Amino acid sequence: MKVSFLTILLVLFGMYANAQNATLSPYSYYGIGQLVSTRTAENNTIGGVTTYADSTQFSLDNPATIGKLRYVQYRVGANYKSSIQETSQANAAVSTAALNYLSLTVPTKHVAFSFGLKPKSALGYRVNTTTENNDLEYRNLLSGTGGVNSTFLSLAFNPYKGLSLGASVAYNFGYNEKTYTQTSSVIQNSTQIFTYAELSGIQYTLGLHYNKDIFSKYAFQFSATYAPNATLQSNNTRTISSITTNGTIGIVKEIDLGNLATTTNRLVAETTLGLGIGKPQHWFAGLTYVSTSKGLINPLETNTNANFVASSRFSAGGFFIPKYDSFTSFLSRVVYRAGVRWEHTGLKLNNQDVKDFGITFGLGLPVNVLSKINIGVELGQMGTNNAGLIKENYTNIMLGFSLSDIWFIKRKYD
Repeated sequence: MKVSFLTILLVLFGMYANAQNATLSPYSYYGIGQLVSTRTAENNTIGGVTTYADSTQFSLDNPATIGKLRYVQYRVGANYKSSIQETSQANAAVSTAALNYLSLTVPTKHVAFSFGLKPKSALGYRVNTTTENNDLEYRNLLSGTGGVNSTFLSLAFNPYKGLSLGASVAYNFGYNEKTYTQTSSVIQNSTQIFTYAELSGIQYTLGLHYNKDIFSKYAFQFSATYAPNATLQSNNTRTISSITTNGTIGIVKEIDLGNLATTTNRLVAETTLGLGIGKPQHWFAGLTYVSTSKGLINPLETNTNANFVASSRFSAGGFFIPKYDSFTSFLSRVVYRAGVRWEHTGLKLNNQDVKDFGITFGLGLPVNVLSKINIGVELGQMGTNNAGLIKENYTNIMLGFSLSDIWFIKRKYD
């Protein structure tokens, strides 16, 4: 069984690295793309609360939480997202599907470690506009694809009862491709500008998690993380070419970017605080607050109408298990989850803050004593129709597998 799980994990690693298209949002045009949730399906279905941890559940956002695990755990997550994008004049429907995260976590006698792959940002958009210059009308097509993924290694240990400390190092890597094509009915050939950026960098995260029994049958949990400023180096190329009426690429010329051929994007520091209370193996309610310092810096892109500012997210949610050890009722062992999330994305366009709001519902379906299939739905809205912007009403269907196993224990009987 262990061999088959690892084989599946490696195959999914390859699929993840080579076949991701996690967004089709015009807002992903800006910066390094639209930031993607790195949270597990369990966390997302309680509104993004990442406070809770126990012997079979942890948060990918907080490396300290793996110190609570008592079993080896494989995690795989995916989602399907459909959106209705609306302007003041038109609307369009889009949908995407992608793997979200892959991880293997192993607790040992003294430390726990975890490694895997998760998204950082996603780039995907296709926008048509018209402009007029010198009494000529031009049609403009802007399209982009790509994104940044993170391969990570996390370690955690428990210095004394209830307290876990952890650290994570992530290697961010990926690419962004942006194409701008301009055509006119009175000009034979179209003009196309293609920009390619190859991105890479290292990022660190420190984490803390503390739990304590209170009032005899309840448990209090507190979590905190800090990710300092990081950099993402970008190696950039840009070409200009002519496109004939039958779609053939004509003359291609590379544009000299000068000192912009290699640029450094600054990723800002992020702080997360969370707390919650619950009755072990029965219910939990918690809060998570995330804030960043001043926004992303991307020297290659200069947009006068766009500004990156400090971002924040507030999440509230919880879960309920009617009777975790019921032998007669499957529904009594199901984990019922719900939550809500308010987010300032840190992107400001035409002096309008781009905000994101979502409500979530989910179920944790027991496979055996330790493993679960987690499914959930998020209904949300991002952006606004004001100032010529786009409002996105979306439905996000989430699926996650948390498969637990026992390693390193000598069996008394075969």
